[in-house]
Amino acid sequence: MKKRILSVLCLSVFLGACTEAEPPLPLPEAESGIRGEQFGIDRNINESTIDQYLGREDTVYRDMRMLVDEADYSAIGGDAYLSGIVEGFEVVPYPFLCNVEGLPPEVGAGYTGNSLFSHTEDGYTANYEESLTILEYLFPKDKNIILMCGGGGYAGMTKNLLTALGWDADRIWNAGGYWYYKGEHSISIRREENGEAYYDFHRLAYHPIEFTALHRIQEEPEPVPEETVYPSTIPSITEDSLDEKIRSGDLFALYLYLPGCSTCAQFSPILSEYADAGLLEIHRISMIGLQEDSFLYDEVLYTPTVLLFENGVITARLLPNADEDIPYYGSTEKLSEWFHIHAGTPVMDGTAETDPGDCDTGCEVHAGE
Repeated sequence: MKKRILSVLCLSVFLGACTEAEPPLPLPEAESGIRGEQFGIDRNINESTIDQYLGREDTVYRDMRMLVDEADYSAIGGDAYLSGIVEGFEVVPYPFLCNVEGLPPEVGAGYTGNSLFSHTEDGYTANYEESLTILEYLFPKDKNIILMCGGGGYAGMTKNLLTALGWDADRIWNAGGYWYYKGEHSISIRREENGEAYYDFHRLAYHPIEFTALHRIQEEPEPVPEETVYPSTIPSITEDSLDEKIRSGDLFALYLYLPGCSTCAQFSPILSEYADAGLLEIHRISMIGLQEDSFLYDEVLYTPTVLLFENGVITARLLPNADEDIPYYGSTEKLSEWFHIHAGTPVMDGTAETDPGDCDTGCEVHAGE
């Protein structure tokens, strides 16, 4: 029995020693001419040679086309439909990964919807908390990655995205475009019956991205110089502090604004002058950054708006979209008349003025901004 076990072990070791590892792929090297310079299509692994590099366990194969592209690639001799694919390639549409740039004008703008990343002159920025995790799953860093698309453009954009985010450029190949593939491993997706074209997309290994299930990264609003838009003499208040203030039952006014709102910029000096007189306690709060369930979204449709609180409730509203309120936005004196009517404070001889016609609509507020 011991001899038989020993023989089996020896045979296993012998067979393992005889197993040949897959030969290394040639290092990526861009073709000369426009294909290499514009798209980065590889000199060694491309439409003419890809057949000899298929089926490797150390390699993933990705076709970067959309099933139906919004860009009209037929205008440049291509096909907006994914009508065929090289065997072994899985479909991961590049426009879902990042915004598309540099398309020929004759094909149009193409897809402009959601994408995992955005590319600007400053580089690549993730749009969702899960963006990088999804990218690492679809393009594993411990594998060779061979890319194709229709003509080579989306594949080149994908390599640029991956290498910019830390992938090894020496393990990524742009194999060019299926439109130029003449090999023996083509799988036809398009078929014709009775003169009509049908596309069997169910035959594809397809990786859609369900953006509604992802968590969007909220961009921070660009800072607006405080002194140029809102009066610094009016103290800001947080939502938590506002809740406490309302519960106190005190008489006070709340000024609601939007950064960059032109009518807020016109009204702010008037309200600031009134606040400096010390006739009424006034606080301010920006509509940007409020909690999604804030009651202020129900109260404010346009800015600048002023709410008057007393005994824990809103007793008056100064609204830029109400015809009867527009005159009160025109000067400190008129504004003090509004406060006199609703809060009993004295009327001022105001100096700051603006054209009340500038506040006939205000700046529209959208919940969650």
